[in-house]
Amino acid sequence: MKRIRIADFINPEDNFFTLPFDLNCNDRSGDALKTQNPEGRSGDALKTKNPEGRSGGSIWENLNLCMKSDKARWGMTLCKAGSMRFRWNETNPNRENNFSKIFPDKTHIVVPLQLDHTKIIYDIKTSEDTKEKIGDGIITKNPLLVPTITIADCMPIFLYDPITEVFGIVHSGWKGTGIVSEAIKLAERNYGARAEDFLVVLGPHIHDCCYIVNKERADYFAQNFTPECIEPLELDSLSKEGAEGKKLPDFVWNNGNGPLFRLSIEKANLSVLKECRVNDSNITVCEDCTACTKGNIFGSNRRETAAKGKENFTVMAGFVIKE
Repeated sequence: MKRIRIADFINPEDNFFTLPFDLNCNDRSGDALKTQNPEGRSGDALKTKNPEGRSGGSIWENLNLCMKSDKARWGMTLCKAGSMRFRWNETNPNRENNFSKIFPDKTHIVVPLQLDHTKIIYDIKTSEDTKEKIGDGIITKNPLLVPTITIADCMPIFLYDPITEVFGIVHSGWKGTGIVSEAIKLAERNYGARAEDFLVVLGPHIHDCCYIVNKERADYFAQNFTPECIEPLELDSLSKEGAEGKKLPDFVWNNGNGPLFRLSIEKANLSVLKECRVNDSNITVCEDCTACTKGNIFGSNRRETAAKGKENFTVMAGFVIKE
């Protein structure tokens, strides 16, 4: 399993980033990571680290990332891009403006989906296959299509099978945890894909440092996924400075007066992938927490709605593009 931190790579002014699915530490070219700000400038000032932890120089000089296959990339917009919210009965000029910069070649077609915290997956052949539909995941083999979802604390999961060339994306909120299993099974049925061939990225999401839940939700995850994704929160021994490196966020909410728990949707989804027989070596986990990453570079429902006088939050878009 590989672990990366997007915040180590991006420029604070970037509106989005893209990455290859499979990364290792052999290639020193800067092509593995591509980012842009709204004006289209490439991220040539980005910094990185080598495996020994030493600070790196310009990303174009010594980015220690590469991929087995450069045929598909996954990416996200960032908080700087503004809201990428999508509803069939709404228009969002900001969304269209950003996508026109991310996909300026005009050959790729963004395929949207109105989310509703479900486990519904669509296997699409054309850009019209999701029109007016509600669901939380898309897979396809059409290289001209860009499966796209929206996120803001929930986990985006990016999928690519280099053997059958099926690719896609799912939105794994707490109600939809397990949806990645449905996507893989659909690819197996429709395209003869095998779970062990999939490259899977668990994208930036709210981590257990900030995801505090009540007993009902904790019990649900412990019983349906793995007890390891739940950690009791002992408030008496916890200060704002944190215990064992984990602080209590300012935005503890929707918990009533009962006991509190930290919830790791990362561990929950890893248990799902293990049950699906996805190879551990094919999984990449993003360690960035959308709620507390320094600089607030990600949109976050919990962080932004907890701010005084704030009613809305910045919805990000996640996508997969076949090159």
